[in-house]
Amino acid sequence: MNLIYDFETLGPAENGAVVSLAMLKFDENLYEDKPYDYDDLLSRVEYAKFNVVEQVEKFDRIIDKKTLEWWQRKSPEAQAQLKPSKDDISIEDMHEFFTNCVGPDTLKKAYTRGNGFDPIVLESVLKYFKKEVPYPWWIIRDTRSMLDGMCWGSSLDNKFIPKEYEEKFVHHDPRHDIVMDVMRMQTVARYIYS
Repeated sequence: MNLIYDFETLGPAENGAVVSLAMLKFDENLYEDKPYDYDDLLSRVEYAKFNVVEQVEKFDRIIDKKTLEWWQRKSPEAQAQLKPSKDDISIEDMHEFFTNCVGPDTLKKAYTRGNGFDPIVLESVLKYFKKEVPYPWWIIRDTRSMLDGMCWGSSLDNKFIPKEYEEKFVHHDPRHDIVMDVMRMQTVARYIYS
C-alpha cells in the first residue's frame, strides 16, 4: 500500500501555521486492471483542518504576510479552508491523526508533491511535540520527479490535468491536489504500459 499526503500552510515549512492536511492510501498495482476514479478517490481522502490561532498563540507557528497575500489570489474554493471552523483540530493531534489514517498497513511508498516542503512540515510539527515521523525515511517519493521522469520527451509536465478532470479539480485544496497526482500517475502509467 502507498500513501500520498499534502499540507496547506500560511508560511514556511519549518514554522508556518498549518492550515490543513489531506492523506490518501492507494495501490499502484490497480492502475492497469482496476483504474481509480477521481470521485471515488476524493471520497476516500482523510482530511484534517487545524486551529491556526492556537498554533500562533501556543506553538510558535507563524503567519507569513507574503504567503497570506498568495492565498488571497487563489480561488474562493481553495480559500474556504482558511476560515476557522468548529471542526478545526489542534496540531498536537497531528501524529495521532496521521497514524490512524495509515492504520496497520505496511507502507511501500509515501508520496508528496515536493519533498522539500510537505515532509518538512510533518517533521517540524512532530519534532515540536517530541514525536517520530510514522514511516521510514527511505520510502519517501515525490510526484513531481516521478511525473517528470515518466513524461520525459512528451509535451506533458508534472502539472498536467487530464481533460476529464479539469472541471472537478480545486487547485490548492489538498484533497484535490493528492487525488489529482494519483490520477496523473495513473494516466501516464496506463499510457506507457498499455
